Amino acid sequence: MIFRRAVRFKREFKALPPDIQRVARAKFALFSSNWRHPSLRYHKLEGLTWHGHQVFDLWVTEHYRVLFVIDHDVIVSFSIGPHGIVSK
Repeated sequence: MIFRRAVRFKREFKALPPDIQRVARAKFALFSSNWRHPSLRYHKLEGLTWHGHQVFDLWVTEHYRVLFVIDHDVIVSFSIGPHGIVSK
């Protein structure tokens, strides 16, 4: 798998508190080495698409999520933030 980050994601990541950034980096490392690890708690968000691709939600902490899509062998993270980003 190839991992990419959208410009929006990069901007949102920089605005996160430092402790959340650390946790998110650890989750990304786990995701890249074992994307099926149960602690990631990722799942499809039914009825939600981004640029025509199914959106997935990855659990960073109880209150923070990453939204991403899978395009063949490329995973694109496009948003990170409080759980409320899921409903945007």
